[in-house]
Amino acid sequence: MRNPMNCNAMTRTAVNRNPASSLAWLAIAVLVAAVALPAVAQMPENHVSDEPMEGDMAEAEMKDGATKIDTVTLPSPGSPLVAIRLQFAAGSIYDPEGKEGLASLTARMVADAGTAERSYGELIDAFYPMAADVDVSTDREVTLVSGLVHRDTLDAYTDLLLEAVLSPGFKETDLARHKGEIEAYLTSTLRSANDELLGLEAIQQQIFAGHPYGHAPAGSVSGVEAVTMDDVKAFYRQRFTRGSLLVGVAGGYPDGYVEKLTKKLAKLPAGTTKLAELPKPKKVEGRNFTLVEKGTNSVGIHFGYPLPVNRADDDYYPLMVANSYLGEHRTFHGRLMQQLRGLRGLNYGDYSYIEYWWVPPFTSNPSPGVPRRDQYFSVWIRPVQPETAHFALRDALYEVDRLRDRGLTEAEFELTRKFVVNYSKLWAQTLSDRLGFHMDSQFYGMPYYIDEIESRLAGLTVDDVNKAVKKHIDTKSFEAVFVTADAAAVKAYLEGDEPSPMTYNSEVGDEVKEADKTIEKIAVKPAGVEIVPVAEMFQ
Repeated sequence: MRNPMNCNAMTRTAVNRNPASSLAWLAIAVLVAAVALPAVAQMPENHVSDEPMEGDMAEAEMKDGATKIDTVTLPSPGSPLVAIRLQFAAGSIYDPEGKEGLASLTARMVADAGTAERSYGELIDAFYPMAADVDVSTDREVTLVSGLVHRDTLDAYTDLLLEAVLSPGFKETDLARHKGEIEAYLTSTLRSANDELLGLEAIQQQIFAGHPYGHAPAGSVSGVEAVTMDDVKAFYRQRFTRGSLLVGVAGGYPDGYVEKLTKKLAKLPAGTTKLAELPKPKKVEGRNFTLVEKGTNSVGIHFGYPLPVNRADDDYYPLMVANSYLGEHRTFHGRLMQQLRGLRGLNYGDYSYIEYWWVPPFTSNPSPGVPRRDQYFSVWIRPVQPETAHFALRDALYEVDRLRDRGLTEAEFELTRKFVVNYSKLWAQTLSDRLGFHMDSQFYGMPYYIDEIESRLAGLTVDDVNKAVKKHIDTKSFEAVFVTADAAAVKAYLEGDEPSPMTYNSEVGDEVKEADKTIEKIAVKPAGVEIVPVAEMFQ
């Protein structure tokens, strides 16, 4: 019974601070990704049948003719494992005002708490011999209840999973435990221990202010405190329904299993298949800075704005190539990494994104299970020494503007396209991830995402990429978040907009020195700067 809030930080791999040129590094990455693919396909536990998906995007009829349960199935008869994913349209966008965190609390009370028949401890004991448990996570749009189990214990596991989902115990002791855990996550993890997640949630709150995406899925301290057991029970009845449910099953499950599963899940209320209507995200005007002041030795920087593009849109795929060229997550061929880290040694990581990235300290590849209708473009620069933060911001703006004004060359486009096609196949190595990406694709109303990447990119031209960049990528207006110890000093140099010349501890090339003369004078021109004590975040 796990929740991603409790994950431990992953060990980061050391890399060379002086990598080769972007194109050379990217060529190596393309070869590595391409060579890795056959090895992945040979792993029997990850084997997926070449046969068409059984009941692909099918609907399980209810006997009463009422609301149906959508299903996605991915049979792999040779696999000893079975992955089950129950995805409910029960994300934080459904939190009532003043009770932010209700969706997350309800999800935990369903999948990480006692049932009507067993206490939480008894349920843990029942799962233990199977070497299995239930994972639960809540994002803006959906709540995911999932598990991976050996097929020999599938029936017993399914009985326990259904017991949790269909007859939660709603015990006050479990509610108090989860309230305490979420409050600790908001106040200890986000505010104190993890500046990367703090910056990520803070930038989303700024970009989506006034929008249902505008608060963290975990909620707020006051919102969680305000939630009562009656609120949890009402949310469960309203959102944990057949209409809001998408069932995914993959692996070596027996014939008839999916039908039996959906028949038992038919005990859920009918509900509605209609998603909550989302207002258009507000247009960002000018460059707005929120300085989150906390005791930290470094500075974390995020900036971005709403992007009216998701995976179902044509412009997503040329932007995907451009984004990889600029700075894909945890890769080292991007311009941001090459210039800020590789050549100047400013910090650890510099990346760009055209959609939300789930729990970045713990993930190296895109994660399924967090689909969103509204997305955003962002750049991350962290961690940076306070004395170089002003220059680092300007350097990132310089690189984004360079991409917009110059675009990609034919050679850069071809190499980046090949890299993305090969690299994306590594995102779905596990049974559960492949199933998750299929379910995400149904959410977006599109073909299987991993295949769609290859199909779409095959027909792209460099002009398609550069046109999409001109249309969607800009630095004139954005929301920015600095996590910093000396917010007053940051406010002063942002508003002063004076040059921020760099000094280096080791020799850098003449080309870098020449570019620095331009970068250090880039006008930031903030439209507004606000200082927020970290103790007020998520309050």
